[in-house]
Amino acid sequence: MKTIKIYNQFRRDCWVDLECEGCGDKYTYKDAYDDRNFWDNVVPSFKCKKCDKSSNDLGIENEKIVTKYHEHEVV
Repeated sequence: MKTIKIYNQFRRDCWVDLECEGCGDKYTYKDAYDDRNFWDNVVPSFKCKKCDKSSNDLGIENEKIVTKYHEHEVV
């Protein structure tokens, strides 16, 4: 899944609009967490509800998303 938009962020919790690179289906994920693990491991593993493919399945490397807070910051 490709990240389209990040919004409604409160501390590290946020909502994310995602788009499947395979079929173009769009999805809003309302339980996102703005940290390196989420952007580097969780998002690329999301399976599309329409075509059941993830970025990892398609061999696509996702862009690096910059977190709002540094890893060492407590918010």
